[in-house]
Amino acid sequence: MFQFPQHMKRVFKDPNRQSQFEQNGYVIFDFYNEEEIKYLSKLYADLHPKDEVGFYPSTFSKDKEYRQKTDDEIKRIGGRTMSNVLVDYKVVCGSFIVKTPGPESVMGVHQDMTLVDETEFTGINIWCPLVDLTDANGVLKLIPKSHRISPTYRGSSIPNIYDNVHEGILTKATSVYLKSGQAIAFDQSIIHCSPPNVSDHKRVVTNIFFSHKDVRFRTAFYPKETHPDKIELFEQDITFMTNFDQFGQNIFKRPEIGTSLGFVEYDFPILTIEDIENLNPESSGLLSWIKKLFS
Repeated sequence: MFQFPQHMKRVFKDPNRQSQFEQNGYVIFDFYNEEEIKYLSKLYADLHPKDEVGFYPSTFSKDKEYRQKTDDEIKRIGGRTMSNVLVDYKVVCGSFIVKTPGPESVMGVHQDMTLVDETEFTGINIWCPLVDLTDANGVLKLIPKSHRISPTYRGSSIPNIYDNVHEGILTKATSVYLKSGQAIAFDQSIIHCSPPNVSDHKRVVTNIFFSHKDVRFRTAFYPKETHPDKIELFEQDITFMTNFDQFGQNIFKRPEIGTSLGFVEYDFPILTIEDIENLNPESSGLLSWIKKLFS
């Protein structure tokens, strides 16, 4: 089982922001100005597929031209603020994440898929709505400090760690009421979710994935039938997010791009009361929260 690095590689210019990110798993800051919000809103209106429904990231689209154009423009527009806020970073992918009105737009409790070698690097999303977030349109919810509750490999084929505490997470998660143009940068391993959009309008968000400039990209797959106690790792290049057609087809099968790095042992942790009680308090900020949850 891998371990998180003792110290995160610095990517935020402001040391206080870096410290806050490492401690809580996220930071919030202003990202787009009014002109940029208008441009990106129009870009979405001009480009998006007409048949999208429910929860729909642009990376899921089967239209590679749409994925690439979205990637290029969101990274370009976001570059102004990123150059002011970040240091020693590498931008990987820009995308739209959309919730159309309806119950199918719910995004359940999850951690984002493994995209970097987390023994050394941290995958970070800069998630920025183009509209104000409300309880009605699918506000982002997360568990502060949950990014370090346990090292995990994550992907659609891999069982998650929190089924036993799923309902508790839904009731105890912190709602992040971002304003249009305000961003949250969060560690991909933080536990988060969002309720369905029950408003009358789409909730459009941009997401920019980045990491340290020296990052090594990898994804993880669970070969349940042949290696039930292992995870297969795949080395990927920086174009993975726009070139991975399986997002729009079958994300549960073995990756068709990338180079296999072989198999690693994995014990498939499950978050239980006993596990929490045995956690090292220095490695988990969720200890007090979980104890209250089950008291």
